[in-house]
Amino acid sequence: MNNIYIALENLRSLYNIGAIFRTCSFYGIKNVLLIGYSGRNFNTKSQPILHEDISKSSLGTEKDLNIQFLDDSKELIKFAKDKKLKITAIEQHEKSINLTEWIPQENEIIVFGNEREGISSELLKCVDQIVEIEKYGIHNSLNVTTSCGIVLYELTNELIKN
Repeated sequence: MNNIYIALENLRSLYNIGAIFRTCSFYGIKNVLLIGYSGRNFNTKSQPILHEDISKSSLGTEKDLNIQFLDDSKELIKFAKDKKLKITAIEQHEKSINLTEWIPQENEIIVFGNEREGISSELLKCVDQIVEIEKYGIHNSLNVTTSCGIVLYELTNELIKN
């Protein structure tokens, strides 16, 4: 799973980011893209660095990962084109397919969006596919960390089968 990327677009909670790092490490995902303000702090040279509070919930798993900062969705789209990667958005959307119908690829970026707003409309217009976790209960949303865990479980099971 060396060519699978998890992208986090404008996640507000450093604890969610740290927990997603743990989930990625657990499932053997090595590449994480932090888009926009997700987990970003700056060093004295104004270069982006990982916010120090993430380590409280990541428990050191950030050291297992290749973490890259991208300024915005345009940079993510360019990154995907340059590396010949498909972009899959995890989002509730009229054009989404069910998670159980999804066929994950080895060369793929899986994007999770902001805790309140979801994935930006600019990015949704450019993705290759949109995948949705089927809802059976009343409430309409899951925590982004929970969603990531469900998606990575499905992804690893599908890729291991094939």
